[in-house]
Amino acid sequence: MKTAYIVNSVALRHSSAGWQDLLAHAGRESIVPEEISITRSGGQAVSLARDAVKAGCETVVAVGGDGTVNEVLNGLFENGAPINKDVVLGIVPVGSGCDFARCLGVPKNIGKALELIDDGKTKKIDIGRVTYIDLDGNRASRLFINMADIGAGGVVVQKARQAPRFLGRRPNYLWGILYVATCYQHRKVTIAIDDGMPEELYVLNMMIANGRYFGFGFQPAPQAVTDDGLFDIVNLGKMSKLENLLQLPKLYLGTHLNIKKVSSYRGKKVTAESKEEVLLEVDGDLIGRLPAAFEIIPNAINIKVA
Repeated sequence: MKTAYIVNSVALRHSSAGWQDLLAHAGRESIVPEEISITRSGGQAVSLARDAVKAGCETVVAVGGDGTVNEVLNGLFENGAPINKDVVLGIVPVGSGCDFARCLGVPKNIGKALELIDDGKTKKIDIGRVTYIDLDGNRASRLFINMADIGAGGVVVQKARQAPRFLGRRPNYLWGILYVATCYQHRKVTIAIDDGMPEELYVLNMMIANGRYFGFGFQPAPQAVTDDGLFDIVNLGKMSKLENLLQLPKLYLGTHLNIKKVSSYRGKKVTAESKEEVLLEVDGDLIGRLPAAFEIIPNAINIKVA
């Protein structure tokens, strides 16, 4: 089986031992030599994954965090359809943001994660598709595998990018969360789920979730299942700044669904629009703003799991 490894150079730069594990695994004796491609810029993993599938690779492994997984996922599709429906996506979590790997039970240890590429189970899971307004004001479409986030989540990513780089990604992300909890105001957003009537909601943060985790281990959608054909939609509503801070531990533990100002739903399609600017992030990447439409694509991808 021909395997391609799409490696996020930034994530692996800080793990020389991980790099050696990867080289040893990919270089072992096999009938077909395996390929390692290193990203040099943001977005390049999309084209590298697409080229790998067209070259006949049957397994494409994303070596990096959630952003790398998202790019590789998008590279496995072209014009809205899978290039090869039998291709298997593998994940080797390297870096600080590896929440979807956690959803699948993929170990953080690089060596053990690599073992799953050969010995792990393969299952079909759902993915999401979102159409939205990108950061340049153009209509765009993108696939996501873990979670889309309306409202505060995009601001967290925005603020984390603006924080000093020497602090590292995790402290920067936590700084973004604290900024949102103390400064960000909820927005009025009109939401429609499936064929239901549009409803105007106060939205501090709304997650359209396929997976359970985001933001370095927070559990905004603790009941989400990756192969049930449904999004878990969780809305954090009109909370005061003090309430925002007090609820952060519950959001981390996934015990927030019984809070009065938190509402949850399930559905296959979601539309969202607002008269205010509301940012949108998917799989940890700030991509644009509302209006947006989300749809689940059941059993869309083969993936290696523990």
